[in-house]
Amino acid sequence: MHQALAVIFYDGVSSKPHHAEILPIDQQCIQIRYQLENRAEIRRYHYDQMILIGALGKTNPVVEINDDARIEFLQKEVPEWFAIRHKGFNHKVWKLERTPSLIVLSVIVVFSLAFAALKWGVPAASHFVAFKLPENTLNALGNQAKDYVFDMTTQSHLPFQQQEQIRRNYQNTVAEGRPATIIFRQGDTLGANALALPNNTIIVTDELIELAHSDQEILAVLAHEQGHLVQRHSLQQALSSLGFSVIYIAITGDSSDLLHSLPLSLLGAGYSREFEREADLYALELMHKRHLSISHFANFLQRLSDESGEEKTKGAGGDFLSSHPATEKRIQMVRDFEASHHNKP
Repeated sequence: MHQALAVIFYDGVSSKPHHAEILPIDQQCIQIRYQLENRAEIRRYHYDQMILIGALGKTNPVVEINDDARIEFLQKEVPEWFAIRHKGFNHKVWKLERTPSLIVLSVIVVFSLAFAALKWGVPAASHFVAFKLPENTLNALGNQAKDYVFDMTTQSHLPFQQQEQIRRNYQNTVAEGRPATIIFRQGDTLGANALALPNNTIIVTDELIELAHSDQEILAVLAHEQGHLVQRHSLQQALSSLGFSVIYIAITGDSSDLLHSLPLSLLGAGYSREFEREADLYALELMHKRHLSISHFANFLQRLSDESGEEKTKGAGGDFLSSHPATEKRIQMVRDFEASHHNKP
């Protein structure tokens, strides 16, 4: 004879809990006894009417019944005589949840998957999404980013003839495929800078033009920005800043929220070391193909470094923490490229 087991019972009529007892009638049914308004109530249920929800964390097992009634056990384990299907499986899951070695293993697996997703999944998804976005989305993102830049800068003071000459040099030497729109602005807080935006626009500040000593140095900078444009680096970097959201976009194809979350990120994310190296290499190969002296790029980088005081502040954070390769390393890469291609056609 099995002893009655104390439980909490909800009758499916009211939300009031009842202290009750359950006991088996046979292999197919159980009986529930409880008090309702000072009178004894008895219900019988077949196991086929029940669904067992196993213990989870600190929550005890629960049985949902098809008439909206509910049984809550007062202990973690369901009695042996309770012959509901899947009881054994739920009990095994409950025991596994409390095995220390499996808990540690689960934590390690979860953190490993999260690390892999951030290190490889997010960049891969960002690259995929960046090259799948339609032209109208690129234009909308780029136009909003351009508006932000215009808010931070003022109208260019460069003579119109000089601006047009730079544009012609770019068209004749750097532009490949679809030429970008070149816009000049007085940089103010941006200083000597150039930005490649997804709407096929390159914004160049007056301060950068003034820092250059020759048209060839300006072309080297524009070739670098062209590399960012062709490889959609700003878009990839901004998408990566969205984290796991970009994986969702890559899977579902739903990019409706990008216009709200990305434009400012296009300017603030900066470029990764790898993206800077790719843009540098693009510029060097293009200059070599156009028979431009590679030294112009190195000279400009050195002058930009001296102007910004990088050498004075280098020890503060180290170039490992930099968002792009330290200028010294970039200059060395340029010199190495020049040496290796010196006598090549």
